[in-house]
Amino acid sequence: MRDHIKTIVFRPDNHKTLDISFGPTVAAELIGRTPEALAKAEAKGRLPQPKQQANGRRYYTLEDLTHIREALGIHVGKQPDEDAVVLAVQNFKGGVGKSTITKHLADYLALHGYRVLVIDCDPQASTTTMFDIQPETLIDDEQTLGAFLSPRSTFSDFSQTIRDTPWPTIKIVPSSLGLQDAEWDLTATLREGGQAVREGLQALRIGIASVTKDFDVILLDPPPAMGFLGLNVMAAATGLLIPVPARQLDYLSTIHFMDTIADNIEILEENGTPVDYGFIRVVCSAFSPSKPGENDMWRIMQATYAGLLLGQPILASEEIKNATQAFRSIYESKPSASHQTYTRCRDNLDAVFAEVEQQIRQQWPSTSLTADSSVGVAA
Repeated sequence: MRDHIKTIVFRPDNHKTLDISFGPTVAAELIGRTPEALAKAEAKGRLPQPKQQANGRRYYTLEDLTHIREALGIHVGKQPDEDAVVLAVQNFKGGVGKSTITKHLADYLALHGYRVLVIDCDPQASTTTMFDIQPETLIDDEQTLGAFLSPRSTFSDFSQTIRDTPWPTIKIVPSSLGLQDAEWDLTATLREGGQAVREGLQALRIGIASVTKDFDVILLDPPPAMGFLGLNVMAAATGLLIPVPARQLDYLSTIHFMDTIADNIEILEENGTPVDYGFIRVVCSAFSPSKPGENDMWRIMQATYAGLLLGQPILASEEIKNATQAFRSIYESKPSASHQTYTRCRDNLDAVFAEVEQQIRQQWPSTSLTADSSVGVAA
């Protein structure tokens, strides 16, 4: 069934292509310049003339934006001697929008010039599928995340687990069917205790440390449980983004999750794995302001998570639902309904992710002082 759907929504060869273009105004906003400045650089020969459609409309591709930034000396991310921010999108409960947020945040960051690595730590592999990799094709591949994490495996080169995606500045470590086996192997270290447990808890952190200079942001999508995979994610992360729908059961589950974070940090530290998060933020996901019950929960969340809750909730939208069903993000899609609805949805995501981007930039000494003034440009 999945292959049939992909054949319909992707090319006939069953692979996603990135068909994204931008007019001069949006392109200028994405690189942090005015349309006039962009046109002036083109007129002076500092930049090539943009492509034109048959109707004469000028447009730019994602690759064009990368070349423009390079030509104009626009540096967006960290400095070469700084480490990537490792952000886990984590919650105990399934169905809170974890994988959808991970995919959309990765695309947003790539559009704004960051080099992104996505690590899908969830055996369900939803994020992997959205990046056009089928987990079952990796079943005989020995260079996978599961093989790297498993204490029974001799595979130790984390960089070999990284795959290309349709996005030129997004790479992915895909999930595979063997990841659940790795969880069992890691759990088995409890019988050995001591150093075996310590190495099991630090496996992902050690792998990420070998590539942290190669990316600006590393996004972790963990399983909705706190086994050894979840603890590995907590140990590797330098920041947490916790999605919570404005529903009572999700809210109560997240209260439990927040309480458990402290307990798990203690477990990690007792096993020689200190944890220090640069930031923890809560994002309200799939929010329907027209529903009185959700408005009540939003107000409760504002009181409960004061100082942690992002100022903008992610609004529930058929545009996100339709894009996800087609294995895409909003940033890869054209409007499925009215252009106004699509624009409202995208503007909402931009506002939410601009807040996350600000937190990311505050973690790098080279950008922390300018974080407030360098983010929030709408796509």
